[in-house]
Order: sequence, then C-alpha cells, then structure tokens
Amino acid sequence: MMKRFALCFLMAWLLVQAVWTNGANAAAGFDDIDGHWAEQQINELASLGIIKSNGKHLFYPNKPISRGEALALLNRVVEKVYGSLDLPQRKENLDYNFLLRGEVEQLLVNMKTVWQVETNALSTYDPVDRMLYYLYLAESGQLIKKQQKENPKWWLSSAALQQSLSREEASLLLFHVLAPQKFRTANLKPQDAATYFDSFYEWKQDRYYRDTYSPYPLAIREFQLFLTEKTFSPDKVMTRAEYAVVMKRLLDYYRIDTLAQFRAAINQQQKIAQLYLRSANLAWEKKDQARLSVVFSPDALKSMAALPQVPKYNGPVTITSKVDINDPKILWLIGFYPDPVKGDFQIEYKLEQADANAFGRKITAVIYSEK
Repeated sequence: MMKRFALCFLMAWLLVQAVWTNGANAAAGFDDIDGHWAEQQINELASLGIIKSNGKHLFYPNKPISRGEALALLNRVVEKVYGSLDLPQRKENLDYNFLLRGEVEQLLVNMKTVWQVETNALSTYDPVDRMLYYLYLAESGQLIKKQQKENPKWWLSSAALQQSLSREEASLLLFHVLAPQKFRTANLKPQDAATYFDSFYEWKQDRYYRDTYSPYPLAIREFQLFLTEKTFSPDKVMTRAEYAVVMKRLLDYYRIDTLAQFRAAINQQQKIAQLYLRSANLAWEKKDQARLSVVFSPDALKSMAALPQVPKYNGPVTITSKVDINDPKILWLIGFYPDPVKGDFQIEYKLEQADANAFGRKITAVIYSEK
C-alpha cells in the first residue's frame, strides 16, 4: 500500500513539474483554467513561452507552487525581458539532482549580471547568495532573519526545493531579484548597499502589514506585485495561479522599467545599453536564433557575420550613447573594445524603435572601425 501511494505521489509530482520544464514543445493551451479568475494572465504567460504545456493541457491552477518551480519561472520572466546575460555556473550548495536546477542556476547568473551592471561591480553585496541562504533558513524552519552565526555548510536539497512556496518566501525571492531596482530607487552608493540590505535581514525596517514583522513584503510593495492592503498572510501557501499573476505583474513592471531606462539620464541609459549588448552578444556566441531575431534586424545580422572582430559578451567594453542627429527616435550605442592581441576596435550599433522585445528597440545597423 505504501509503495503504491509513493508511486502515485511521484507520478503526480512529475506531471505537475512537467508543466514548468523546458522539454515541452506542445502549444500551451490548458483545459482546466476556463473561467478561472487567473485565466487571462496564465494564457498570456503561456503565449510568451513562460509557462509551457506538458501535452496534457492541464495547468493545475489551484495546486501549490513549489520553491523550485517559482525560481524557474522567475528566470523565464527575467529572460523574456533581458535575454540570457551569462552562461550558467554550477552552484555547489544547490542540489545537483533537482529537476529544474539548470534554470535556477541560469537565474542566478542573470541576477548577478544585472546587479553588477547596476552597481558598476563596486558592491560587495551578493543578492544571489543571500537569496538562496535565506531560503535555506525558511526550509530549516527558522525565521528568515539574520542569525548571530551563519551555517557555512548550508545546502538546498531537491526535497527542499520541491516544498510549497509561502507568500513570505515569494516576497523574499522577489526582494532579491529586484535588488538592482531597490538599489536604484533608494539612490544608494555601491559601498552602502551591504548595510542597506542588512537592515532588512536584521528586520530593522518599519512594520506595515498587521500580520507580519517580516520586512520583505513591505520591501517589494513599491512594485505593486501583490496588491494587498493591511494584511499579507505570509504563511499562506501560494497556488500556481496566484504566482502566475504575480509573475505577469513583474513582467509588466520590467517592461516599463527597461523602456524608462532608455529615456533616463545618460548614466542609467548606458547601464541598460550594457545589458542589451551583453544579451545580444551572448545570443550571437550561442547562435541563439530565437533571441537574435528579436534584437537584430536581418541586415544587422549580416553585418555581424562580416565583422573582422566580434565582441565577446563578457569582455571589457566602454559604452557611450547618443541620439541620432536626424531622428530623435534612433539611438546609437558606441562600444569601445580593448583587444591587446588583435588590436582595439569600436562598434557603433544603431537602435531603432521596435516592439520585438522588452527593450523596445532593435539593432538595425552595425558599423565597425579599428582604433
């Protein structure tokens, strides 16, 4: 009897997990969300490939979402906006056997890159490490709060990542994913970031919600992801539908934010430009045709193929930007690439407005020159 129960449980879990894995290529259409209050958001995420069908056409909207699924879905939202920003790296304190480990590790390097660009790589604070460590504390049944002594051998097991995600844990994940935006809106200096974020871990922030002292729900309130007043219900388990709605709101926020950065002061404009070019150059190195098609025009791709020197996505670069003198809707990004072996070079990227990606711009011309 116990063996039969365990087998049924495993089969049910694998079925739920399959909805979120990359292996499913079937068109995402779900038979169990008709008339559901989150139907529209689920379908929109599915149309974007963020939520994938497992071929059974079932989403299980009212089932709990697991921590690992939540992290994987976060990465798909981040990559829908920025694209891949780095190659995934093995995270030693993350269980190698976890089914969605690859997507979680991709999220971690994407988060790290956005943080480093936002802070000019001058901050010692690491939102990636802190996010996983405090998730480990939650799994250990402890307050998600700074301890007197940290466990240096902490480890997130596959079993821990398969556990249901609470609303407080969801706010913790989002707090760290949005750390670059928190850094920016707080108008911090890089050297002050660690102290600022420590004030959250030490629970020294003012209380807002009646039913929790946890600072993470209040920390992300400015992003309007949960739309809750007075109470937050931090211990309540999040359903797959509830989390999908939060992800849709996060995607909408990112879309507004990336467009606003291109219209911001020159310093911020160059930061978003750096992320844009990093994503584009990584897509070129990986020959990621899907991503290339949304960041380059066909003519620009031909020009890239003819370049005598192609910039590495993670190589040294100094980026400046300027508005086209004849058309204010056109932006030029000028990347200077030092190369001690083949010689320094410069590439000018012409960005025209387009709806193909969240940046709202597409590279339509590439001009190379030696320096």
